[in-house]
Amino acid sequence: MSEWRFDLDDDQEEDGDEQGEGSWTFGGRAASIFLIDASKEMCETSGDDGEDEESSFKKAIRCAHATMMRKIISSDQDLSAVVLYNTKESKNNIDVPSIYILQELERPGAEKILQLEELIEMSDSKFEREYGHSNDTNIHEALWVCQSIFNKCKSKLAGQSIMLFTCQDDPHSGNNQKQKQARQKGKDLKEAGISLELLHMGTSFDVNKFYKDLIIPDDGEDEQSQEKETLADPASRFEELMDRVKRLEHKQRTTGRVTFTLAPGVEMALGVYTTVRKMNKPYKVKLWKNTNEEVRYMKKEYLEETGELLMPSDYVKYQEYGGKKIKFSLDELRSMNQVYEQGIELLGFKSIESIKPYYHIKPANFLYPDEKSVQGSNKVFAALLDRCLARKVAPIVRMVARRGSSVSWAALIPQKEELDEKNCQISPPGFYACHLPFADDFRNIEIEDVTRASVDQVDAAKDVVKKLHFKYSPENFDNPDIQTHWRNIEALALNRSNLEELVDYTVPDGERIRKKAGSLIESFREMVYPPSYDPNAAPKKRPAASGTSSAPKRAKPDPASLDVEQMAKAGKADKLTVDVLKSWLQDRGIKVTGKKKAQLVQDVVDEVGS
Repeated sequence: MSEWRFDLDDDQEEDGDEQGEGSWTFGGRAASIFLIDASKEMCETSGDDGEDEESSFKKAIRCAHATMMRKIISSDQDLSAVVLYNTKESKNNIDVPSIYILQELERPGAEKILQLEELIEMSDSKFEREYGHSNDTNIHEALWVCQSIFNKCKSKLAGQSIMLFTCQDDPHSGNNQKQKQARQKGKDLKEAGISLELLHMGTSFDVNKFYKDLIIPDDGEDEQSQEKETLADPASRFEELMDRVKRLEHKQRTTGRVTFTLAPGVEMALGVYTTVRKMNKPYKVKLWKNTNEEVRYMKKEYLEETGELLMPSDYVKYQEYGGKKIKFSLDELRSMNQVYEQGIELLGFKSIESIKPYYHIKPANFLYPDEKSVQGSNKVFAALLDRCLARKVAPIVRMVARRGSSVSWAALIPQKEELDEKNCQISPPGFYACHLPFADDFRNIEIEDVTRASVDQVDAAKDVVKKLHFKYSPENFDNPDIQTHWRNIEALALNRSNLEELVDYTVPDGERIRKKAGSLIESFREMVYPPSYDPNAAPKKRPAASGTSSAPKRAKPDPASLDVEQMAKAGKADKLTVDVLKSWLQDRGIKVTGKKKAQLVQDVVDEVGS
């Protein structure tokens, strides 16, 4: 996803996150290249477990296909490319043998999706004829081609990454010169800000033979951190591979950078990441019917007396006080709202247990060190995180995440790194900035004296809740409305008539609930509700109050008795019904087919005015 930074325009009033005023400025597009090994070994099917009959090469292509499909929905401005190496045919901009650029670095589209689908369905013999196999590619040359693709891109890039798919753990066995060139190229990529990630496949892949030194270059600066950094175990299933690619894509989704002041003169740089964001349907875009180009609006305001064009600096705000209008310029308003400078300042520490779940007022942010802005931030951040985890305390900070945003107090909940059985990172190390409520955010609710449940009824309800409890994750529940919307767009773009059936996981599974807690629910019903209660019965309508009669319905006016011209001159043409408008226009020979009410009203006004 592209990196975005929040800055307020000069002509807009600032009031932080609560008012939502401001604009997101584009920080650049995220560019990723899928570098896929097309050797004979990659195209062989494993089939060892009797279930996996797809080759590693086809899994890598499917992974690129699924990633592009997801990017079209979530971040359609990002750029993607697919490069094959260890092919017999060659196609690249620097004439390196055995490297084939299948897709240039562009925004994902229908043509690229269909090309990958064709490659997935392609037979081995046809692939051999069109692309071929070899083992002659030098890894440093393949990385060189990828770097040249990035350099040739004219768009502003916020992040650059290469995802290398292979099943060969020692491609340059016995050739020290090629190994040295590859390691040097890995260092060059790191210095150029290009992230190189290894998606190794198979079951017997040994990263220590070659790729560990390539992915984790030995800079000689921080040997201790290099020893701690490990690579995940090889992936044998497509789901594992796809899960790793998803995690790699989320690395650069920072929404801002701030300075964390621990004490006077002790500072480190942090990146602020959004943890939860609401997904909406894309906005409608108006296109010019002749060329299908997007129609752009331009708004200009002029002074009524002189016709002079007004600039943002010509506007002022005012507050009426004592019968006078006290005027403020926009710059003065910004200085009034800016109570504290942007950044995070440490105030103290509290026990993690004292931070209650009901303190939640808005989604938390995730904080991670930014070594590029301030060197040494990684070490200071790691030391603070380690001590907070050991002592089970949370730093209490004053936080101004962005310029012009309102100040908030937050508790930094520490989180240690978690790895799965494949050494893949599940949870990154860092702090969650949980925003704390102010004193006036708490309310004293007065509960009326009503009938309360007995202890047995409460215990029965607890048993039902415990039985139906499960670990919730928002990733397991897709929005069916948005999914249906994008499936329809996908079918139109790819010329597909048959859509995959959509499973709505937000609908409760009644059969599974009854199977799991049917007896407890029945016991709860008998204990709380009367014997005659039927949960499936329709609710009874309340009888009308005695002595009251319904108000008589207002009679509709006779269209023939309405004076359309007089109502149009009085500015009340919009009060007329569509039938009256159509009849009046048709009597005067004006076409009304396919027009909406607003168009009919405008036609009546134009006809009366003429």
